[in-house]
Amino acid sequence: MEKENNNQLVRALGLKESISMTIGTVVGVGLFTCGSSQIGLVGSWIIGFTFVALLISIWPCLIYGEMSAALPCAGGTYNYAKRGLNRIWANMAGWHYIVSVVAIGAGETLAFANYFKILLEQLGCNIAWMDSRIIAIVLVAIFLVLNFRGIEQSGKAQTAFMFFFWGCSVCWFLYMIPKVHVEYFGGIAMDGLPPFKEIMYIFGLVWWCYTGFETCVSMGAETKYPQYTLPRALKLSVFMVFALNALFQWFLVGLVPKEFYGILAVADAPYAEGLKAVGLVGFPIILLCIGIAFGGDLSTINPGIAAPARYIYTMAEDGALPAFLGKIHPKFKTPHIAVVVVGVINFILIATGSINYIASVSLISLAVCYMIGCLSYLGLKKKYPEMKRPYKAPLGTFGCWFTIVVYCFMLIFADVIALITAVIISILCAVFYYLYSHKKDYHMPTIEEEIGEISEPDEQTKKALDKEYRIWKYGTIIVTVVALGIYLVPMLFK
Repeated sequence: MEKENNNQLVRALGLKESISMTIGTVVGVGLFTCGSSQIGLVGSWIIGFTFVALLISIWPCLIYGEMSAALPCAGGTYNYAKRGLNRIWANMAGWHYIVSVVAIGAGETLAFANYFKILLEQLGCNIAWMDSRIIAIVLVAIFLVLNFRGIEQSGKAQTAFMFFFWGCSVCWFLYMIPKVHVEYFGGIAMDGLPPFKEIMYIFGLVWWCYTGFETCVSMGAETKYPQYTLPRALKLSVFMVFALNALFQWFLVGLVPKEFYGILAVADAPYAEGLKAVGLVGFPIILLCIGIAFGGDLSTINPGIAAPARYIYTMAEDGALPAFLGKIHPKFKTPHIAVVVVGVINFILIATGSINYIASVSLISLAVCYMIGCLSYLGLKKKYPEMKRPYKAPLGTFGCWFTIVVYCFMLIFADVIALITAVIISILCAVFYYLYSHKKDYHMPTIEEEIGEISEPDEQTKKALDKEYRIWKYGTIIVTVVALGIYLVPMLFK
């Protein structure tokens, strides 16, 4: 039996909730703002950037799948680094993750505000005068209440948001197919390639569309049968993220000619602004904005609060943060104080009003977190060779070093101000650790003490889990093949 504790989280999330939480975190502000605005610079070559971003994200997903199945705790990378490296690295990973994922949520609320204002404009209600930050802050407050009241309720809402988004997306795709111009594909938006440094900066923003792929890991303590659910959710999510990015980008390239790329390159809501530029106003924008705002954006804001709150809770339980942040609400079984703290950080980031700055800070901090995660994997292999690993990543050791090298190279070309911000975060984290946590007595709990006994499903339950996974797997394969194949259409009909 798993251990009972009034101050313990409850396992309530299944495969669909884990996938929805993960995809919800990833598919949102990146795709519908900074990521797709890069089409204004590289045109249909965006699929190349997106595909390479997929390739360098697969290995980290598999590596995290192995660690999450072995250590299904709240706090993800923080817990892996605590055991595989040491507590200073764990604190560094924890703070960078918190900042990055909260930044994703903050950017998402601003994206929601932009698309929501365009939606109301198309419906005849102009609120352009209203500061987007006000809408964003109200939205965060609503989701703070949702996350305060329980992970099961939050998980159900997340699944509803994602299915609503997919439903609206399919309807929009079908409606817009006749309006796609195959002659818009091919080449880039300028006479020659941008400088290599600019290409790498563009690639970083496209890769940001994949960051957050390990969101379900941070809620490992609230996942049912995590030894199966978490690796499966990670393997499926990264390909579904690619498919959604590739499909939406295909339509934006096929709908907007090159003469309007300048608008896309600087747009806060490139899809809506692109449609307006080519005269596709009314129903196309209304349907698009409804799907993005009430499906894609809301599905990102929700885990953008839930996931970092679990990191804060775990760090507080370990003595890395004040103990009151680790309290669990007696009725709702949520880290309610940590949730409120995440809300406060959201408000601060929203006040900057800059999605591009938020994006750069987020992608750098998550890259740092993932590199620490890879080092933690290597440390866990060395320190806990006999640890039970229900899932093993193929060529995991090589994958770790490959990922670290690629991410380091990518960060060289990131936004300078955001890099300075990441350095400041790291310094503050180290100072805080040595002033607050370093001198405290700390007893590293055993793996069994920390996660309890993870029960195996009975035969009937295991069959049901396998059936659900097969359905999701085949669906993911089909969508991924379609997303790749659709780029061949312009070649065939030119």
